[in-house]
Amino acid sequence: LDLSKPTLVVYQAGVDPLAEDRWGRLSMTRDTLRERNQLVFEFCSEHKLPLVTTMGGGYSKPIELSAEAHVDVFEQAAVYFEKGWG
Repeated sequence: LDLSKPTLVVYQAGVDPLAEDRWGRLSMTRDTLRERNQLVFEFCSEHKLPLVTTMGGGYSKPIELSAEAHVDVFEQAAVYFEKGWG
């Protein structure tokens, strides 16, 4: 961070790593994706970095699994937004 001095983080929070996703090959669980999200949000919060979060991927069967994982991203982000960044 000292070298690059970022002014913005763009987090493409794809859910295609889910095990049920027909295109992803990482076989992750929903809990694992939540842990990934938590790492990103905590890092940006601790370093007071502005964050843009976008959705990506999501081809699970049933599709509700992808939708639920997308909801997780924004529910977790809301926790940090509500308590204040940094």
